[in-house]
Amino acid sequence: MAFVIKNSNVARPTGWDGNGQTYVSQWTKVSRPTLALPQTATQILFRSYVGRVLVKLVLGEVTTVIEGTDPVLKVSVSRLTSAGALEGTAYDIASTLDISSDEVGTLYSVEGDGTALISGGQVGGSVEAFSTGFVWAGPGQMYITTGASKTGAIKWDIWYQPLDSGAYVQAITAATAAIT
Repeated sequence: MAFVIKNSNVARPTGWDGNGQTYVSQWTKVSRPTLALPQTATQILFRSYVGRVLVKLVLGEVTTVIEGTDPVLKVSVSRLTSAGALEGTAYDIASTLDISSDEVGTLYSVEGDGTALISGGQVGGSVEAFSTGFVWAGPGQMYITTGASKTGAIKWDIWYQPLDSGAYVQAITAATAAIT
């Protein structure tokens, strides 16, 4: 699925009339099916391949109520070698957020700068603070880590633009695919 934006408010070259320059920006959407939260563990959401991508939005939506009493969630990335082995140090792109008793429909957003995961509030809430995007250098993996063994489930989507020829992102759909 692609998302197209037109008519930016970017200044036109000298000699042109008007305020904006028309251009097309295509975002590729990858959806990860809903899986139960990992139990005090990590779970891979997405894997990037070949090169760099500009991540425009990472959005989570609670699909099964999160159990109460202190479950926490963070989102991280780590680099992989071409053979799929971990390389270097993991980086938290969204630090820990208390998700206790979050209801179905609660939204989460990742800014990519290491600040706390953003919550849109309970049922029908909206996520108001979106980043302008961040660069994710692949090959790599994006994953969540929970701090408690609690019930609940979250559906995740990512929108991105490839920056290098052949770069792409793929959803990891197996609950057991975690690499720590």
